[in-house]
Amino acid sequence: MTEPLNIQILVGSVREGRISLPVARWVQERSVGRSDLSAQLVDLADWNLPMFALPTSPAMGDYTDPLQQRWAATIGKADGYILVSPEYNHSTSPVLKNALDYLWAEWNRKPVAFVSFGNVGGARAIEQLRGIAIELRMAPLGEAVHLFDVRAKVEKQRFDDGDEKHLTQLFDSLVWWGTTLRAGRLEPHNVGQA
Repeated sequence: MTEPLNIQILVGSVREGRISLPVARWVQERSVGRSDLSAQLVDLADWNLPMFALPTSPAMGDYTDPLQQRWAATIGKADGYILVSPEYNHSTSPVLKNALDYLWAEWNRKPVAFVSFGNVGGARAIEQLRGIAIELRMAPLGEAVHLFDVRAKVEKQRFDDGDEKHLTQLFDSLVWWGTTLRAGRLEPHNVGQA
């Protein structure tokens, strides 16, 4: 049997009273019992990453800042990611975008899936995140969970059958892509060279 994928669920908001945390906990709880993945929460509130202003682009690979190095060590352990994001002003949260901007190679060639909420079920936040993920050389999945009336669901601690179904589909796709890309990352090859 293949070793379970290490999946990180990033909590994409740090606001007081944030909905992202209980949503991320729901995602993690639903992953329990699956033999093909192991999911851990990565709460951006625990990281306090200042707005990215370091002199060297992360794409250069020269991480000299200790906080950036610790962030890279944490993110680099994962085989894939689930980004839990609110929709703020037709986009994702600034704290999640900033966390993504801090690194480069650690994100590369790994799948990323999305769970979002807000206007139109967070679709516009996911639209923005997919473009960012492509630029970071991630593999953004087509499957996503768009949550409507999320505050009521969190208060009742009950998500509906459609939410559960979409989350299961997201996990299944994440496992396929994560397994495939993990195998690809282990293969010695030179991408982009003739």
